[in-house]
Amino acid sequence: MGALKDKKMKKRSYLALMLTGLALLGCVKEPDSFQDKDGIVFDLVLEDIQTKATKPGIAAWNENAIPDFIDIFFYNESTGEITKDVIEARQVGSRVSLQTNPNDIEQIFGTIASGAHCGVFIVANFTGTYSGETTQAGKRCLVAGTTLADIKATLLPAPNWETFPQSSFVMTGEKQITLGNAQGSTPVNETVRLSRVAARVTFDVTVAENASGTDSDWTTVTADGAMSVYLVYAMRKATLSAEPVPVPATKDVTYNIGGVSAGTVVYNQYVDKLLYDTGTKKTRTRGTGTDEHEEQASVFSLIPGAYDESNPYNGDLTPFYTYPVSWDTGSSMEPYLKLIIPWDYHGNIKKYYYKIPFAGNALERNHWYHISIDVRILGTEQADPPQVEVHYAIADWSGEIDDATAEEITNITSVPAQVIVARFLNIPTTEYVLYDRDHLTIPMMSSHDVEIVGFQVASGAYQPAHEEDDNNYVGDNPRIYNPFTTSFAANDKIVAVRPDYSETTISAVSRSFSVDDTSDANGWRVIIKGRDSISFSHPLNRNMASTDYDVAPYTIRFRVRHAENESSYYTDVTIEQRPSIIIRPEENAGGTANYGYAYVNGGQGGGANGYSSGWTGTRFDNTDGSWTSSSNPGNYATYYLGSSPSDLSNSSNKNTNMYIIETSVLPTTGKIASYMLGDPRSRTINNLNGSKTSFNTTGLSDEATWSNAKQTLKDWDGTARGLLYYYPVGTSADYNDFIAPRLRIASSFGATNYMTYYDAFRRCASYQESGYPAGRWRLPTKAEIEYIAQLNSDGKIPLLLGSDDGSTDYWCNSGYMTVQKDTDPEYEGTIPNQNKYVRCVYDDWYWGESDHSRLSTDKMSTFTWGDMDRANVGTAQ
Repeated sequence: MGALKDKKMKKRSYLALMLTGLALLGCVKEPDSFQDKDGIVFDLVLEDIQTKATKPGIAAWNENAIPDFIDIFFYNESTGEITKDVIEARQVGSRVSLQTNPNDIEQIFGTIASGAHCGVFIVANFTGTYSGETTQAGKRCLVAGTTLADIKATLLPAPNWETFPQSSFVMTGEKQITLGNAQGSTPVNETVRLSRVAARVTFDVTVAENASGTDSDWTTVTADGAMSVYLVYAMRKATLSAEPVPVPATKDVTYNIGGVSAGTVVYNQYVDKLLYDTGTKKTRTRGTGTDEHEEQASVFSLIPGAYDESNPYNGDLTPFYTYPVSWDTGSSMEPYLKLIIPWDYHGNIKKYYYKIPFAGNALERNHWYHISIDVRILGTEQADPPQVEVHYAIADWSGEIDDATAEEITNITSVPAQVIVARFLNIPTTEYVLYDRDHLTIPMMSSHDVEIVGFQVASGAYQPAHEEDDNNYVGDNPRIYNPFTTSFAANDKIVAVRPDYSETTISAVSRSFSVDDTSDANGWRVIIKGRDSISFSHPLNRNMASTDYDVAPYTIRFRVRHAENESSYYTDVTIEQRPSIIIRPEENAGGTANYGYAYVNGGQGGGANGYSSGWTGTRFDNTDGSWTSSSNPGNYATYYLGSSPSDLSNSSNKNTNMYIIETSVLPTTGKIASYMLGDPRSRTINNLNGSKTSFNTTGLSDEATWSNAKQTLKDWDGTARGLLYYYPVGTSADYNDFIAPRLRIASSFGATNYMTYYDAFRRCASYQESGYPAGRWRLPTKAEIEYIAQLNSDGKIPLLLGSDDGSTDYWCNSGYMTVQKDTDPEYEGTIPNQNKYVRCVYDDWYWGESDHSRLSTDKMSTFTWGDMDRANVGTAQ
């Protein structure tokens, strides 16, 4: 009410453009009725903000100009069908109205009943042709059945953004309108807000007198026009929907926008725009320590700090414009500003380049992006420069009219276009994976102070049902497991969660900590750095000389929100911090019944030594290496390989989990420090045919099969075949120190009776568990057995090798290891004519990247050869 009482002091912020002169019958004008009535009236208002401009003069650039014609489309809100259109509605003086009669009203609203609703879509400054447009009797109109979606899909003509000033900017406005009295003088009187389809970018820079960290003789050249800036990959095509258009792969492709072929849509580069001294100063801090001091720096910009009528703007002093555009972070066509600053070294002037990225992943309609940077270092001499840190102000691009127009139109307040400190919170990236890193700085832009609160942990968050639910993950690339609920933690604490993999049933281990400048006992810190960034810090424990080193990822999820208005302005951030060693159990999909999903050479079971009566075949003799006959090959005609997979009652440890050990960095101290990450497998195919004496040769000297059932077992596609492309572990001492980057250990279903060194190779070659097919498992190396034993001794995994009492011998790549609980394994590098045990391992790091990484659930009970030639594995080569 105060604004109405004080009209002379504060004018209304409406630009009242009333539409008159056309009957609403599309192309055919009806006889005018109610000529003394205003008809349907619209007040068109440019999107407004609350405070006055800091950079006036926008009206002089035609940024708010509306021409003599605007286009109006009434539509049914349920169907979207256009019920009436008025293309090129004429503006008459300060008021424009649409004279209507009851027939018009009924066509627009479908009724003449007061309170009826419909939608209106208004377009200003559009000079092209609408989707669905036709011409009848010399007038433009729409064909029957045209919808609002058709209108919004209309492709805008490509502007020449380099021309200054632009004659006008396409604007649209949409609203639900309400019918008053159809017989009244003004059946409708509504305010419709118009906003520009384009976005606006302005820029200013302060530059140091000399470059920090370099010879102080390097000085900047700051004369007017010496510095310049480009807008790279601006969008010059859009539809009336004004949705941000993804940048194409290359600038020269024919690109579709809204289903319409748009041709080339981006500018590779604008003509450079020169920077001028605005005459204003900015206070900044220079130096460090005792030399730290404040100084006043000149601000250079595309736009002068004050509007001067005697010095009108020209092509060198303009903003950049672009239609709405979106991009994926890291895209080669991602829009950015390229700044060029000349630096002088004793008269030798070089141009240096700076790449200034935009925040987020989009430039949106009717937004004004003002970018300020402070340059204190030399850039690069390359035309494709690295990024620099930037501070932004982002706001709605408000409308304004000049004072002369304001004086002519009563009750209208001039609200200049401007950049203000609008309320916004922008965190460009919200999902992070830290690979063996202790620190992370998260960039943030916020108009107001922020606070951080944590989330509660879900009950049973690490149980299989929870882990298998896609809803319990966030992000796509990376994809992060999210064990949190949507409820906040007590006392706004931050919660760090990791699974405890030392237990058979996976449980969550969590701790809470506050957000402040001091770390807790475990070094957790999440600190708000003003409004610009968030600092995360947590030192991982990598010391394998102790027993509390990290072997599971931590997950942290918290909400960043405005301290005021926290329910409307917030962003959730998830961090997964992965240590250099990650251990994860995976239960055999067959459960605990019988033998689970575990097979050797096509079969399960077999009893003592894998023999049964009633079948005649061959087996590999355990003493002299000869082929002999036997009438007891096993219940499933399997060749004797120590025994087929055991049920748990025959195993000294009874764990149904396979364990996956992923190692990105080996420790620098302790027993494991001398080992190396690499591929432990032979580089040549060896399908393990032939006698004991020819076992280590690369050729297949003896074509005798080592399994009678071998040639009848199936490939992925069901084809019967035997082992064809097996790469066993390297048998020489050169492979002793290799540890695979991601290694899977067979569960207790893979336990076996003792066997010869040679049969151990054949057993692992023909072992299959839980859908991880045969032809891929192998003997572990010396280093891998020692690694597994230490992880057990340190309590990181359950007992997988040996037993609680006594020692057990296990074959490794070049001999055998004597394993005893809580004791360092002993290595024997000879191959005695004796029987030892074996526990097979699987190269997850390699086969996880193959075309067939695992059998489907319905195929897990089928023995399948999965060996492949290295050349055919694809990304795992």
